[in-house]
Amino acid sequence: MKARKLLAVLTAALLCLLAGAALAEPARVVTPKGPLNMRKTPEDKGKLVESVPNKSLVEVDEVGETWSKITYKKKTGYVKTEYLKLAENMVGKDVYADEGTLYLRKEGSADAPIVLPVGPWEPVTVVAIDGDWAKVSCQGYVGYVEIKALSYQNEEPTDAVAWLKEKATVTQTAEVRQSSDAKSEAITTLQPGDEVTVTVIEKDQCLVITGDGCGYVSVSALALAGPEDSDEETGSVTPSEALAKAEAALKKKYKNYAKEKLYGITSVENGAYRTGFFNDQDQYLFAAIVDGETGKVAFTAQYDGFAVVTHEAELLPEGEIELTLSADTLAIGDVVDIAVSAWTLHQTQYTLYLNGSQIVESEAGAHFNAAYRPRQAGEYKLYVTVTDEKGTYQTAQTEFTVDGSLPTNDGAQEIYSQRDGWWKNKKYRHSSLSKSGCAIFALSHALFRMGHDEEAALPENLATKYAYCLIPEEGTNNTLLINTAARDFGFTTRGELINDEAVISSLIRGGTLFSFGIARGHIAMVSGISDDGTMVRVVDSAPSATFERIKDASQYYEKRPGVFRAALTLDDMPGARWFFETGEFGGMEYYLPMEYVAKRGVRLIQPGAAQE
Repeated sequence: MKARKLLAVLTAALLCLLAGAALAEPARVVTPKGPLNMRKTPEDKGKLVESVPNKSLVEVDEVGETWSKITYKKKTGYVKTEYLKLAENMVGKDVYADEGTLYLRKEGSADAPIVLPVGPWEPVTVVAIDGDWAKVSCQGYVGYVEIKALSYQNEEPTDAVAWLKEKATVTQTAEVRQSSDAKSEAITTLQPGDEVTVTVIEKDQCLVITGDGCGYVSVSALALAGPEDSDEETGSVTPSEALAKAEAALKKKYKNYAKEKLYGITSVENGAYRTGFFNDQDQYLFAAIVDGETGKVAFTAQYDGFAVVTHEAELLPEGEIELTLSADTLAIGDVVDIAVSAWTLHQTQYTLYLNGSQIVESEAGAHFNAAYRPRQAGEYKLYVTVTDEKGTYQTAQTEFTVDGSLPTNDGAQEIYSQRDGWWKNKKYRHSSLSKSGCAIFALSHALFRMGHDEEAALPENLATKYAYCLIPEEGTNNTLLINTAARDFGFTTRGELINDEAVISSLIRGGTLFSFGIARGHIAMVSGISDDGTMVRVVDSAPSATFERIKDASQYYEKRPGVFRAALTLDDMPGARWFFETGEFGGMEYYLPMEYVAKRGVRLIQPGAAQE
């Protein structure tokens, strides 16, 4: 009898314990501001047991209309019920991650396979509460998330960290595993060419979404596609401004950001700019999200561990070469453009003969498009030698004629190419125009654009007229050159440089040109401005000099109206010509950021004489 009574008592006690455990449920503290006071008794004057920080998770033992009994850090006490967000009240509602990413799992266990990762701004609908786990649905998927990971806010998320879903292509066979542990169970195997979505990156592993489920794979097996380039705008921030803000944030956060030249592109997502920065191999290295209204950078990422994007090149069968010229008969001073197609893009070398004698042999390099500007009449023969990575080589040849009876092309009203070989023997005081003539070319470019088509505006005549402006061991005194030329050609200038962006913009839009110290020891001409005023158009006779010397800026080209891309090599520039005789690029137009131009200052060249 005693044993039966004792068993009944124990059973009742156990049931009470189980009932108590069942009553306990998780909740989150949400106050207007500051911590929540937990008291020993359910009254305002009750002894203070603990100050529970706002947004803390607690266990609710008893729920009352005014006061509820909770447990926090093994301490028990009473708090106002109105400041508790109970888990049971989330059922049937849309809620968000407390912070970071939600992992929907197949079962209510931290070891269960991941069904779907969900970003912090994406809501999940709570279906049911099961202990410490909530059964939720999202994007057609159903899974379990830990209750402590939910915000308990049935509204738009606040202060959510932005999160990217990156599209990627598989570059090598790789197993997708259940966790980032290389010994965990394999879910599926990816093959080269498969496409996946990359979400969370954990050191050298990333969580991907595949057609066979979610799991972890090595970042080295994937090449990220990056955002698609777009000229779409959002909010009050322009795409160019978004790129500039993203770049500034990336430079500040990542020390290796500026180690190589990168180009940036933007697309619009959810009212923000998604920016991507790529190297000359089109490898997606850095990302940022910029708010379209405020310009605030909400997210940054570095992706240098991912594979390089590989491109299918249109190559010829092994050992074959095709050599194409833009013309086979030219006048002296014309430019012949050369295109080489081969079985490899490793390197090529150009050798040129005139009337049977070798006159030029270039260095071997990766330029499969080249140009030459002849200075003499005669019969020319061009040999091109292509070499692949294994050292196998093949040669092709072609011929062209330079007809001395045709009018010589002196390059008038064109963009002069200071380093094309033509100016090699054109004197400029103790030097040559090829070596020291950048300021002369900038002036000539400006004069022709102001309508001076007379011979006096040609570079060689300017070099003779203003030879005294070239100072030995110093270079051209550009102040003296422009001031003197202003009197001779009837345009307006002034002594001091202009550094105000608004003034520069207004003057350019009014037809003013500028002589511009673009980089150390190099002068070019400013001729225009982008519609949004953020980029300035430059005419540069020796862009290779700029490319080598420019600091804290890049040379840009306009990919389409209003969309600019940084050139990682001068080959990127539309219409770029590389002259194999000198190994230099020809003159070209491109853009620089207004901020860079204004900081260095520009020298006024304004059509019309100054008023007395």
